[in-house]
Amino acid sequence: MDEQQKQEIAQEVPRDMTLAFKVSIGIGAVLVICVVAAGIAYAMLSERMQTPLSQTAVPERIFVIEKGDNAKTIATRLEQEGFISDSFLFELYVWNNDLSYSLQAGKYLLSASLSPKSIAEKIARGDVARDTVVVTIPEGYGIWAIETKLREAGLLAQEKKHLIDLAVREFRAQHDFLVDAPADANLDGYVFPDTYEFERDATLDAIVGRMLDNFGRKMDAAMREEIRRQGKSIFDIVIMASMIQKEVITPEDMRLVSGLLWKRIAIGMPLQVDATISYALDKNNLTRDDLAKDSPYNTYLYKGLPKGPIGNLGKEALFAAIYPTESEYLFYLSKPTKETVFSRTLKEHNAAVTKYLR
Repeated sequence: MDEQQKQEIAQEVPRDMTLAFKVSIGIGAVLVICVVAAGIAYAMLSERMQTPLSQTAVPERIFVIEKGDNAKTIATRLEQEGFISDSFLFELYVWNNDLSYSLQAGKYLLSASLSPKSIAEKIARGDVARDTVVVTIPEGYGIWAIETKLREAGLLAQEKKHLIDLAVREFRAQHDFLVDAPADANLDGYVFPDTYEFERDATLDAIVGRMLDNFGRKMDAAMREEIRRQGKSIFDIVIMASMIQKEVITPEDMRLVSGLLWKRIAIGMPLQVDATISYALDKNNLTRDDLAKDSPYNTYLYKGLPKGPIGNLGKEALFAAIYPTESEYLFYLSKPTKETVFSRTLKEHNAAVTKYLR
């Protein structure tokens, strides 16, 4: 090889190497640009997915996903029904986050105030709308009135049983506070009045179970210990509380009436509580003849507590039955204004009757 050929080869090699270097630099730059562009696109997608269609509060509406609906179908309908702005971005987010096979059929409460990301995750969790009913049971209601209230609220539509049919024995295993109640007694007194949210298709047993659970929480360990200390049964306390619930309104009056009635029992005096006779006869405006009718609930004829509770009590009445206020009073009456008037003697009581009730 002569000198000229050597020089030509020496000149060609650097040119080839320079070209290859430039090409590799170019490819690298393109890759960097692609990576940056992909990052920007992903950031934009994330921002869009976290931005609700509406920036103001919008009421929730039901959105239904049928079995077999895929991500594209769901995304398209979400856009059509005004929940999201871009079905393609929604579908892309679902695919990119591997949620395609997690989307679950059902009814969902959605709003345009929710971000598309939140909507996607809600559907992937299967966080379906619960078909529930909120119902408030007033204090003092008996079990017939409670069942009527439940049915009027749209519950128990398919239920054939009635609340009156349920006996204490059926619930003792789950609720220890029923242990000293007669096994064949109904649940009056223990079905705790409150505001509840129930599934629309909840069974009677499930509903009653929730209300009994509530009773168990309200009668705490300290209350139970105090009942034992007094030598009374929970059943006795529930009967007394049910009468107090019907007779007076304020917590202070409840505790005074409680002390007065426990005192009557202690001295062998009839309780003479009109509400027990109203319960037995299912009437409110009692006559003198009604007070003489024979019944285990007639507290004019029979001393001591009546046969069982006469309604369902609230926490204040329960508390009053356990923690009565001692006083010198032995009589009371309720004025038409619902204010309670207390008297120490029968003479004072008769004077109060003449003054306020005649």
